[in-house]
Amino acid sequence: MKQFLLKSTVLTIIVFIVGIILYATILKQFFLIVLPFAVLLFYLITNLVHAYLLRIAGKSGSGFVSKYMAASFLKMFFYLAVAIVYVIFNRGNAKPFFLTFLILYVVYSSFEVVEFLKVVRQQKQ
Repeated sequence: MKQFLLKSTVLTIIVFIVGIILYATILKQFFLIVLPFAVLLFYLITNLVHAYLLRIAGKSGSGFVSKYMAASFLKMFFYLAVAIVYVIFNRGNAKPFFLTFLILYVVYSSFEVVEFLKVVRQQKQ
């Protein structure tokens, strides 16, 4: 978990730097004050879900797949609920928010899957 925390922190720093560069130059007109908080939300949720997945993977049972799928579904549903609530209260900013939120979802979910697969492969060896 310590290694994952370090890697996810580095990823988050990179996302912040890329975001600062893009939103200070090319995407200046689309910057929303809520976007840095969205990055922090993804960072926290990704680390919490990964810790949970490591805990259930260590128990190695037939229920692992169903628990993994449930955790993935709940995480995705939570992100969708956050996005919908934001858009309900800020309709004018819906497009840039959704696009950025989708990019963050893909980046952090891909990172989590790749890192979790490394752990699972190591446990099988």
